[in-house]
Amino acid sequence: MAGRTRYFEPDDMISIWLYRELMEGGYSREAAGRIACAICVKATVHPEAKAIAYVETYVGSRHACLPEDVPSADQWDTALFSGSDIRRVTTFNIEKMRRLIAHATAEKLRTFGSED
Repeated sequence: MAGRTRYFEPDDMISIWLYRELMEGGYSREAAGRIACAICVKATVHPEAKAIAYVETYVGSRHACLPEDVPSADQWDTALFSGSDIRRVTTFNIEKMRRLIAHATAEKLRTFGSED
């Protein structure tokens, strides 16, 4: 509802932050939302992760995973990921994103105060 106060956990902000970045990068709303949500879920399950990879296969499946779970690029012709060969992998620096979100949140709190 417009004008209503919302509270987001820090991990929730990952999806909002990433969605904005992907939209600015030219992704469609649907693709940006799908990727941002998948990355956010994986980052929430793995709060210690420095990065999260988003793997797309040639049969159209997509998966967020830890980068160490993705075969190295020199194996993509022979390795299968969820039953298909890898088309593309995008890795997101979640550790940096968390720091940027924390900094932006702290700045807003200094500007508006914690009661706003």
